[in-house]
Amino acid sequence: MRGKIKDKTDTLFMFGGLIYLDDFQEIWIKLKQRGTNFILSKFNFNSNKRTISAFNTNFEHANWWIIPHLKQRMNAKISGDISVGYEQYVSGKYFDQDTPKVMISLGCGAGSHEITFANINKTLSVNGYDLSEQLIKTANLKAEKEGLKNVDFLVADVYKLSFENESVDFFLFNAALHHFKDIEHFITNSILPALKKDGLLIINEYVGPNRMHFSNQQIAFCNEVLEKNVPESFRKILSTNILKNKVYRHGTIRMTISDPSECIDSENILPVIHKHFNIVEEKALGGNILMPVLKHISHHFIDGGKDCLEQLCNIEDEYLKSNPSQFVFGIYTKNDNYD
Repeated sequence: MRGKIKDKTDTLFMFGGLIYLDDFQEIWIKLKQRGTNFILSKFNFNSNKRTISAFNTNFEHANWWIIPHLKQRMNAKISGDISVGYEQYVSGKYFDQDTPKVMISLGCGAGSHEITFANINKTLSVNGYDLSEQLIKTANLKAEKEGLKNVDFLVADVYKLSFENESVDFFLFNAALHHFKDIEHFITNSILPALKKDGLLIINEYVGPNRMHFSNQQIAFCNEVLEKNVPESFRKILSTNILKNKVYRHGTIRMTISDPSECIDSENILPVIHKHFNIVEEKALGGNILMPVLKHISHHFIDGGKDCLEQLCNIEDEYLKSNPSQFVFGIYTKNDNYD
């Protein structure tokens, strides 16, 4: 894309990123997609309950991660093969199938990745923890259905968990670490002591700006991409009759009300990890363009729009040549100066 990018960002009601006019549009979209009860669930002084309600699975998503073509793209960026997911890749490259090991997953959600690891590695003991009783119940039912004896899911507040020193072989964070506050304190007090000297920290994470406060430059670029590269036939927002004509900004107030944990300290994930760990491998997954552009309209691309998707992927790859990736897959070991 060439030429000067016009800044189409919403400057009215910005107040230092606290609130945008876009927030009211987002609330209306959520109301249409998820109903009145979901909106009412946010009027709760208990922040944990607001967080849990954000992960209710009883509705149709229209975000970029549901698109099969983009799942294959992620596989290729991590393993080099569109058909090989990161669980299979990590297991084959780093796991000793003959030696019993322990994996801890914090913020495991419905446990799909943990169950995959458990299926591939029968000597691996997998323990997943999450705040949501509904998601933990779903995870345990799925594990039971698959006859797995080496995986268990428990309801827990991760901030209150503690593990014996050097008792964990692998810590896994899949789209979870960006929900944890004070990353420096959490890593140094909960992860480093418990991880074995030769253990691995495995992340598949959003590591972009806190509260998704994307720069004006990024928002303007995404708006231009949306306008020029996504046909109107692919822009109807799920469960509405309106077309997506702009990328919606995230105000801190709305995000805090919706999910107090969302991207609360995400921009410090990589700096903290790089401070305390050695990089075994770290791969840029992008998302800078694809996530904001495809939000609310991804359902159009589940079975179609391949040419459009390829064009968007090429644009993002070019963008990443001069901008840091906002999603990263990484594997790390404790560095030598950890005592």
